[in-house]
Amino acid sequence: MLALPITIRIPTDDEISYRPDFDEILYKRRKARIQEGYTLDLNEAGAHRLPYRFQATINIDNNRLWDLFQALALTLPAKVSCVYGLSEDESATTALLQKQFVLNELEKYREELTQDCQLEFGLLFQTKEVLIELSISESKYIRYSGVELERFKLLMQSFQLPAVKGLEFIDEYPKIVIPLRELIPSAKAAESVVYYLDQSFHVDRSGPEPYFD
Repeated sequence: MLALPITIRIPTDDEISYRPDFDEILYKRRKARIQEGYTLDLNEAGAHRLPYRFQATINIDNNRLWDLFQALALTLPAKVSCVYGLSEDESATTALLQKQFVLNELEKYREELTQDCQLEFGLLFQTKEVLIELSISESKYIRYSGVELERFKLLMQSFQLPAVKGLEFIDEYPKIVIPLRELIPSAKAAESVVYYLDQSFHVDRSGPEPYFD
């Protein structure tokens, strides 16, 4: 079983609200292949009309998530856009910035970004010829679109992550999410992280004053 962030846990049978397919969900959950590994989808002949060669979705134990994110970030150019926000809101996309500057700013909120299920974030580089996108979802697995397939496979090998047929992800099943600050009182609120990143990246959001601590 995949090592989940401390903010996600599998509900007991009694905690799942009844629905007509209740028994089927419980059966599928017990058989679910939620484990370390990745799935791969090739963009054959540009069928998706976007300039990437492949897409991958990756499960990795939460204590290794940040290391893999940093390793995959090396496959992007020196300048990237950062995409981030609260999972229930529209994400902000910055102008092109120096990648190392972006990574240094994200590192300040590593604990929150890798464990708070209100937060989503990633890196993006796109031209007419190339699309490379790296993101961590609210359920804390990785999505990656890229062009260097062999380099990607070697990177997966270095993290001992196999291609897994039928791999599944935690958000495909009922889950209970616990606010990070209930578990780590010193953690910053998700709204605070977004606010501070806005300041660092000079992103102007209209609307009410954000809450921050």
